[in-house]
Amino acid sequence: MKDKNKFKICLVIPYFGDFPNYFDLWLNSCEHNPEINFLIFTDNKEKYVYPSNVKVVNITFQELKEKIQSKFDFKICLSRPYKLCDYRPAYGYIFEEYLKDFDFWGHCDLDVIFGNLKQFLTKDILNNYEKIYKYRTFFFI
Repeated sequence: MKDKNKFKICLVIPYFGDFPNYFDLWLNSCEHNPEINFLIFTDNKEKYVYPSNVKVVNITFQELKEKIQSKFDFKICLSRPYKLCDYRPAYGYIFEEYLKDFDFWGHCDLDVIFGNLKQFLTKDILNNYEKIYKYRTFFFI
């Protein structure tokens, strides 16, 4: 990987239904990581104050199923939103049009309150590795 001064990172979160009651805390932890982008695919249209690094794509579960199916030439098995976790390794491909401008992508859940992610995602690590695993989050180039 080429040495860069700044990396663009995006974490993908498909989530359907009501957000958890601590969602504002999750948003606050995202806001305190302004160098990381968060992309939520959801059918939830409740109004929140989203930090500038959190983007919401409104989509129904059925529409997302169809999007995923369009990426594969075999029949996918996705009976309920919970099973989206089975497709995490393919998020880079499934959501490629949203991730094309990022150097790294990953995924996370709404039950994680973030500390300072840049403390762990240092320039040295990002310059030397294409894949990073830390607490159920994968980053790929």
